[in-house]
Amino acid sequence: MPLTTCNPKLDEVIFKGNNTKFIVYGIAGSGKTNFLLNLIKCSQHNNTIIFISTEGSTVINRVSNLNIEAENVYFSTALSQEHLISLILESLSLNPSIIIIDSLNYLYRVELSRDKKSIAFPGLLTLLDTVAKRGIIIFGSAQVYFDEDSGRILPSGFEYLELWSDIIIEIDVLNNRTRAIKFVKPSIAKTFKFVITSNGIYWL
Repeated sequence: MPLTTCNPKLDEVIFKGNNTKFIVYGIAGSGKTNFLLNLIKCSQHNNTIIFISTEGSTVINRVSNLNIEAENVYFSTALSQEHLISLILESLSLNPSIIIIDSLNYLYRVELSRDKKSIAFPGLLTLLDTVAKRGIIIFGSAQVYFDEDSGRILPSGFEYLELWSDIIIEIDVLNNRTRAIKFVKPSIAKTFKFVITSNGIYWL
């Protein structure tokens, strides 16, 4: 069964062609995790889905409210960059349709603070590139920073992610509940709005 966001018009943009590597970024609380969980909720039937959190297990509390109960949806938590790579490799035995990593660059930020020359993140992206060539969709959320040179909010490791990804989506906060999806790569004029509710997201 095809992957879906439960928004057919958005699906037409992101799942057309050979797109396999996706980045979703935005400020803290913008709705990145809610967007990814919505993707699971809408696609859980007849798809094997792997969700790996790098920011702890609190996301599991949200899952119980979203009716994500399929036996073919697997959740795990990565404790380090090496552990994340191990979990990705282990998940391949399940023949997943999609691997979701929330956040893809969190451990990179942690390790970069210790070692400015860390090569673990490019190595991770190389592995995921190999996985994507097997036809497995990769969706990663990304934490952000303010880039003073451009005056923009950008995902940490943007220089790597921009080259690696097929599609980059920014989630913009319009007000307390409403969010707007904007396409950074490729540059597309279309925007898609949604509201965050206790039961997930609702497309406007």
